[in-house]
Amino acid sequence: MRHDTSDDKVVIAPVTAGSASADKAAATWIVRPGLADGSCVSFESADAAGSYLRHYAFQLHLQPKDATAQFAADATFCPKPGNSGTGYSFPSYNYPAKYLRHYASTAYIASNGGTNAWDTTSLWREDTTWLAAAPWN
Repeated sequence: MRHDTSDDKVVIAPVTAGSASADKAAATWIVRPGLADGSCVSFESADAAGSYLRHYAFQLHLQPKDATAQFAADATFCPKPGNSGTGYSFPSYNYPAKYLRHYASTAYIASNGGTNAWDTTSLWREDTTWLAAAPWN
């Protein structure tokens, strides 16, 4: 998962040891205490200090932190054991039935079934499970 350098959207794109340093930096996140709840987490971009992963209209974006309660809630996720049985899954603080999910190379918060294409039950457990790795940057 990395932020797209052409806009503020968060996408799924391969990043490897051979990738450019800018690509590695865009795929590195600093886990911080949750902006809305310190027992949860928020993800700050390693290469855009002060900018956080947050959802807006269910899609994930990288945006500069502002002082609003809405931003804090949108940028807070509460880790749980992975829905697929490994790793971690991250329900949204303000939409606890919706989890960080990758779908069609884009990052969303999604429920397990619903009206949006990214809410499909197909591969939901796998697509909402994340593994921690050593930082690229």
